[in-house]
Amino acid sequence: MTVCLPAEAADDIEAALSKALAPFYSDTDDNPVDRGMWDSRRIRGGSNGRGFAVAPGHADDARLIHDDPACDGTLRPSAPGVCAGGPRALLDFSQPLLASERAAAASWDLWHTLSAVHPAAIPLAEFLDRWHNDPTAFPGDRYADAMFSAYRAQLLIKAYLDHPHSLGLGFLGFLGDTDPSEHPVIGYAGTRAEYIRDTTWPTPPNTDVLTADGWWLEVYERSTEAVHASCEPGLCPHDPALPAVWPGSEPYLADLPGDTILVRVHCHC
Repeated sequence: MTVCLPAEAADDIEAALSKALAPFYSDTDDNPVDRGMWDSRRIRGGSNGRGFAVAPGHADDARLIHDDPACDGTLRPSAPGVCAGGPRALLDFSQPLLASERAAAASWDLWHTLSAVHPAAIPLAEFLDRWHNDPTAFPGDRYADAMFSAYRAQLLIKAYLDHPHSLGLGFLGFLGDTDPSEHPVIGYAGTRAEYIRDTTWPTPPNTDVLTADGWWLEVYERSTEAVHASCEPGLCPHDPALPAVWPGSEPYLADLPGDTILVRVHCHC
């Protein structure tokens, strides 16, 4: 989701987020059940390309907001030219897929940088072939845990997949009749530009939005629902001023005043 904060929130983003989101916290008896929208949250979007592209000339601006660490404490650095938020005037809405394109570029660049300093990796397909056809390769490994661990233990693979800029692509596991899949950058035969084209998200983010005046707008394909921070759902006497361009959060966000602070937040609900 995207939280919209007033300019004065810049002095303490975390406190402002806590205050804005508190009426929608679900794990408490203080809020109505139908207003409970989340029970855990982290700032995220800079490392995975689902945040915002940084406007030209502002890459090093201290007002930009970047991702919280992962649950295990792992840092999530933003991809170059991407952030999780900041004043709207510092964010580039001119190209809807720009943040995702920049994250895809970082994914490509990371792989080729690491490939230059680590030994080449054995492809996942070879591990799968051994697991399927060589009983001595991974004895007793019914669920392929040892096989996947051996694949991931390769220096190049581990360094890449453990880095946030790998974007979590590929799938090291079995899902029905679908074989596991290596990260798309590994063994990619095309150019950097073609890789960026192929791995960029097909559509811009379309998030829920918490407006600066306390409306949580839930996004659906052709409609939205609005929940007010100050009212009991179903009894709210106020009419939300829904954006004319809704649904589609990015055009709405792009049209906000330049000093409005936008923060991309991943919520669990």
